[in-house]
Amino acid sequence: MLSISQAKDIRSIVNELRSKGFSKLDIYLILRTLKPDAKLEYLLSPGELDIVNRVNGLRIELYRMRTELYDLEKKVRRRHELIMGVYEELMKSMAK
Repeated sequence: MLSISQAKDIRSIVNELRSKGFSKLDIYLILRTLKPDAKLEYLLSPGELDIVNRVNGLRIELYRMRTELYDLEKKVRRRHELIMGVYEELMKSMAK
């Protein structure tokens, strides 16, 4: 729950941004950055809120995929090092 001073602060920010021509979605995203704990969903229409929720879902999925890709790259790198080590040992033994 927002305190009265926080609500006044948010209202002044919203009024300032509206006077500069920002859309409701822009204002929501700016306030979300400035005050991540505030409940600001009331600023958006249901369609805009749906878009924001889908983007957040995609962001989470992208993070998961990046993590998975990083793990796979580490596995490939380790296997490559192992294979190259075995190859070098074979080449040394064949050279003797």
